[in-house]
Formats: sequence, structure tokens, C-alpha cells
Amino acid sequence: MTMTSLNCISRKHILVVARWPLGGIRTYMRYVFRHFPLHYHLTLLASSTHEDAALIKDVEEYNARLVIVKGDDTKGLVTAVFRELRTNKYDVILSQGFISAAAVFIPNLFFRVPHILTIHGIAEPKYFTGRFGRMKRGFISKVLDGTTVLYAVSNDILLHLYEQFPNLQIKGPPAVVIPNGIELCELEQNPAAPLDIREMFKLDDVTILFGFFGRFMQQKGFDLVIDAVDMLRQQGNMQPFAVVAVGSGDYLSTYQKKIRELDLEQYFFFLPFQSQVHHLYPQMTAIVMPSRWEASGLLAMEVLCMGRPLIASECIGLRETTRDTPAKAFPSENVLALADIMSDCMDNKHLEGFQLFAPQARARFDVANSTEKLVNLIDNLH
Repeated sequence: MTMTSLNCISRKHILVVARWPLGGIRTYMRYVFRHFPLHYHLTLLASSTHEDAALIKDVEEYNARLVIVKGDDTKGLVTAVFRELRTNKYDVILSQGFISAAAVFIPNLFFRVPHILTIHGIAEPKYFTGRFGRMKRGFISKVLDGTTVLYAVSNDILLHLYEQFPNLQIKGPPAVVIPNGIELCELEQNPAAPLDIREMFKLDDVTILFGFFGRFMQQKGFDLVIDAVDMLRQQGNMQPFAVVAVGSGDYLSTYQKKIRELDLEQYFFFLPFQSQVHHLYPQMTAIVMPSRWEASGLLAMEVLCMGRPLIASECIGLRETTRDTPAKAFPSENVLALADIMSDCMDNKHLEGFQLFAPQARARFDVANSTEKLVNLIDNLH
């Protein structure tokens, strides 16, 4: 697009609000915002996390103005949203998740900026129990009713929201499903100093490697991998194997303690968060994704697009991503089924099927398709 044509298009100022700008949400923003039109001007209000450095680098790529909000609660983000709306004029607000939308809700009562809520997760029932459970549910219901559009990244995640808030489907705001996608060109890029897992951990060529990539939290199901490894060890009579776990999260020390208590330390090797982590996928015999729920499953998309074997649970969201793919699926939280599939993948007999599927995966999961639909949604807001 030429500068002359750009001048004929009015600028669109977009406020992005993210209470938890890490993991899949941070990756989603990086993938999607890179493809936004040049006349979109983004301001990102993001709560501070341990991934601030990575977020700063991301924002440079998609040329947004970044405001990092310090503090351990949502109050500071609410104040920052109010200040931003009072100081600058915005055409639309994109909130990333329910808590982000809650931070927008009260300030936006004064400014009435069109508000699109991006649904990245489930409304877990446990948050609506206890002394203030009914009050929390009532507030979130008002937040959802107060949005202009509900934008879900999978059909599963939208249906789950309607199950939790049935009235929303009847008289709530309009909803749209735009499936997630990934940035295919990133899969061709490697870090300046790529890691050699076998050399780093002194592992021989016959040891089977299973990869776990993600945050150490209950949702991601790493504890199920530990239990499956314990089960495989007890079965015995199989090829040497190990799990390479890459990531960070609040439950890391808990999982490492469980591994020590079960005397499984020889089977697990840990690495902290890695940028361009996809360069490790080809070094794994299979990547394991044992999630209890996902909004969509960006990791699964990356693995499938690279033609690598994927073991994935049939949980909400992830099952939608892996449907009609060669992914080796098991019922969510079924440790025995997970162990059986890990055992079955040890001879690498499934690799060719994943390699043949890779071109189809790349056509299906290209983020350019997702971004085009989101831009159309934004441009047609009234």
C-alpha cells in the first residue's frame, strides 16, 4: 500500500488490554497483530509479568505503543484503562480474556468505546463458588453483557461459555468464532545459538525423547505426564526414554518435588522458557500435550505444521484443533491411555504420516486467515 493510499484511509486507534500477557495470549497477540493493516495504531496496556522482556520484544515487531502496568492485582489496570480512555480517543477496545474485560468494564461506562472481548479461556466454575461466588458470577455476567462482540478463538470455548452463562446465548451480545492460527514464517527461523538437547543432557542416540513445552500449571496437565512415566517405568522392558520439559510456571517446584518422591529424576530434564522453542521439536520423538483444557492449541498447530508426531488429549478446545489430523489422541486425564500412546510412539512408526500432513496443516492454520476475519470484524463495528 502506498503512502498516498494510506493517507486516504482514516487511522483506527485500538486499545488492547491484557491482564495476563504471557504464554498463549502473548503468542496470539504477536501472531495476529503483525498482520494488522498499517492504518491500525495499537496501544497495549499490559500487566507486568515475568515475560515482560519477551513482550517488549514482541511489541517492537508489531509496532505498538506499550504501557506496562505494575502491581499484583487488577486495580492498577483498571486505573490505567480509565486514564487511557480519558486522555486519548480510541475507535475500539480489544480485551484479552475475562479479567481484562472486567478491567475495561467500569472505565468504559463513561466512554462507550466499542469493546471486543477475545475469549482465550474457560469460565472455571471454581471461581464462582464460596462466600462471594454469586457476586462474582453476577459481575462477570454484567461484564459479558456489556461487551459489543464476543470473539472466541474456537467453537468449543464459546459453547462452554454459553453453558456457564445460558442467558448470554439468548440475549447477550453477538458472538463470532475466528479459529486461531500461527505465523508460519516463524517456523523457518532458528535462534542464533540453537540448543542440542542430547549434547546438553548427555543423552545417547537410542534414548527416546518426549517433549513437553508450556507453562507448568494445572491446566496444562504435566502431572499426568509424570504419572504416565511412572507407569511406563513399572512396566519395564522398553527402550530408554526421557521427557524434556521446557517452560516456566507456578507449579514447577511442585512437579519437581513429585518427580523426586517417585524416584523418577533420571527420566526428566528441565529447561526454562525458550524463545523460538520450535527449533527443539524435531529433536523429539513426539511432543506431548496432555492439557485439561485449551482455548485452541497454538502449540499443537506448530507441531503439526512442522510434521512432528503429536500426542494430545481430547480436552475442550484442543480436540477441535486436532480433529481430522494424525494427532494421537487420548481421553483427557486418562493416564493409562497416555502411557499406552507414549509406548506406541517409541518406534517412530508414525513420523511419516505427520510429515505428509504438514502441507495441509500449514494451509489450515495460517494466521493470515484468522487476522483477515478479525480485521473485517473490527472494520464493520458500528
